[in-house]
Amino acid sequence: MKQVIEKIMESIKAILKESGAKGTVVAVSGGVDSAVVLKLSVLSGADTLALNMPDEGVSSPNDSADAIEYAKNLGLRYHVIEINKAFDTIKKSFPWDEYDNINRKLAEANIKPRLRMMYCYLLANLDDRIVLGTGNRSELLLGYLTKHGDGASDLEPIGSLYKTRVYELANYLEIPAHFIEKKPSAGLWKGQTDESELGADYMLLDEILKLLVDEGFSPQQVARNLDTTEAFVNEINKRVKSSKHKRDKIRILSL
Repeated sequence: MKQVIEKIMESIKAILKESGAKGTVVAVSGGVDSAVVLKLSVLSGADTLALNMPDEGVSSPNDSADAIEYAKNLGLRYHVIEINKAFDTIKKSFPWDEYDNINRKLAEANIKPRLRMMYCYLLANLDDRIVLGTGNRSELLLGYLTKHGDGASDLEPIGSLYKTRVYELANYLEIPAHFIEKKPSAGLWKGQTDESELGADYMLLDEILKLLVDEGFSPQQVARNLDTTEAFVNEINKRVKSSKHKRDKIRILSL
């Protein structure tokens, strides 16, 4: 684990040197991923600024309080920006009645992570910083992120670590237990959790992804090895393939 931490810290230092930026911005939600990235940024020696962006009525007040308290404990500057007014303004200005509302719930919800990333980059531009993302390998492979929202950053420090590995790293870094024990949630709507949307816990999802992606097993082989249904593994495989565009860099057409 020590080598992993050292490699991440060196990567943060390298991008700061390359960009000439003076420090980092980390969006902190009160969850384990952002707590880990915040701690790693501090350990790298970067001038780190924490940004908490709650959604009133959806975000748990406890999560925001945890995020702020942790930033304080690390001796960091932080800002709290509520996204409700900006979100409502966008909703009111959009011609929803011209479109089919089948996908409206998700389309609306995805405004929120895009707003949060907009605020991250506004702060980064104003204060000469880079944005550190908080996505893990499980989320990235499953496409469980919003394109140009939480999927946008200058560096994803834990993007090569499966969620279960992030928990191990959190324990190693002595992240407070209440961050680790929370049910993961993207905070898109009230009561939403990762596991309820993805259909399984990260323990199983990570094992499926390792065999499918890292080992190249077929869905049938994965199902047999993990004693799960082939239908569910096929569903995960479909998610990985259909979300590839979210992991790709900008596609530039060669002429």
